[in-house]
Amino acid sequence: MGDKEKHTIQSISRDFVNTINDFSQYISHQKELGNTDLDISGSTLEKVNAWGLPRKKVPPPEKPRPFFFQGLEKARVLFVDSEGSFFNGESGALFLKILKAMDMKPQSISICNAPDRAAIHGCIKKNQPQIIVTLGQRAGQLLLNHKVPLESFQGKFHFHNGIQVMPTFHPLTLLEQPGLKRKVWEDMQQVMKAAGISKNG
Repeated sequence: MGDKEKHTIQSISRDFVNTINDFSQYISHQKELGNTDLDISGSTLEKVNAWGLPRKKVPPPEKPRPFFFQGLEKARVLFVDSEGSFFNGESGALFLKILKAMDMKPQSISICNAPDRAAIHGCIKKNQPQIIVTLGQRAGQLLLNHKVPLESFQGKFHFHNGIQVMPTFHPLTLLEQPGLKRKVWEDMQQVMKAAGISKNG
């Protein structure tokens, strides 16, 4: 094969690839505009869309989070911890101070983490608490099926299957934003009143 023929074939190949790329971009653009009435089969459309376009990276599936539970079964108050830190670290130490201010002990409450909605529902069904306190945005959103930020539903009672739920900030957030401590204490005072807990026992 001569140099002239090789050059011609390479030129045709480049033109073909460029044409396919242009056509693929055109198809994608039409699809974005809602124009789907193109006289082309579904399988062909799929192939054309894939030609000359970079492959999309598929994120790896999220690993299932383990479920943890600690404390007294069937306690009056169940805390659902977004972070799963419970009584560990600085946030755990602050949580213990909150419980002490409420005249409560770790042994007198139930606490679980928030791996997913099914795990939380299962824990609630098993323990049947009188009051549920969600610590942090993830726990509150999962339990109450909210997608809005925690600030928009924190500080007032909601209901889950007839059980009162108080969403509040996680102790870890209080370490980062100490100004929120007052709001959390006001939330806990509502919980104490609803659960019949007084500072005198």
